[in-house]
Amino acid sequence: MVLTPIPAKTIVSAAIEENESTFNYAQAFQKSLYFYDANMCGKQDGRLSYRGDCHMEDAKVPLIPKSEAGVGTNMSQSFIDAHSDVLDPDGDGTMDLQGGFHDAGDHVKFGLPQSYSASTLGWSYYEFKDSFVEAGEQEHIESILRHFTDYFLRSTFRDENGDVVAFCYQVGDGSTDHNYWGAPELQTTPRPVWLATSEEPASDQCAAAAAALATSYLNFKETDPEYAAKCLDTAKALYEFAVANRGCGFSGGFY
Repeated sequence: MVLTPIPAKTIVSAAIEENESTFNYAQAFQKSLYFYDANMCGKQDGRLSYRGDCHMEDAKVPLIPKSEAGVGTNMSQSFIDAHSDVLDPDGDGTMDLQGGFHDAGDHVKFGLPQSYSASTLGWSYYEFKDSFVEAGEQEHIESILRHFTDYFLRSTFRDENGDVVAFCYQVGDGSTDHNYWGAPELQTTPRPVWLATSEEPASDQCAAAAAALATSYLNFKETDPEYAAKCLDTAKALYEFAVANRGCGFSGGFY
């Protein structure tokens, strides 16, 4: 048998052209903040055209123990009666818990992700403020931080001595909310609320919100000292409340 050699093919390396793409880091920076605009709850600031005001019923949460229909709070009737002057100063039988941020894609306002995000964003702005300014994002980040802290302030109920009586750390039930696949503007699912109280402690939730409020004090003390002072005062009160009332809050197993 005669074996005929087969000439090997010539292998030529493919030419690799230099990537001429232009990377706009300022734009990427801006778009990363849009995540928070997309998850904003309550009244919108108009940055995203497809978002509208949502869950405005959070401004009128019935001040009652949670019903079988999922309406109301985790507080007992006896606690509500004992502290109605603080929880319901208007006497209309409701609590104003509007604002804050949805979680990542769903519409529950979970406490720990909100407070962690607020603290991390606030610390980032505090440490690298020049970068936000140079990218033209100072007004943007400040509006996001205020939306966080305005909600934490609104969710903190204090008596005439300044002591915390209750702090709302969750609006909506994940087990129910996650069955809804639609826009937050159209959601009609009942939204029960959870508050940290002396009978239902949630020191983790309160302390985390206190940290977020403290960072807002640092960020606004020069430009809005009155607002900053309110953030700091509430942060101290929440932290003291967290230390005095030990226990982990409810999250339904999601956090």
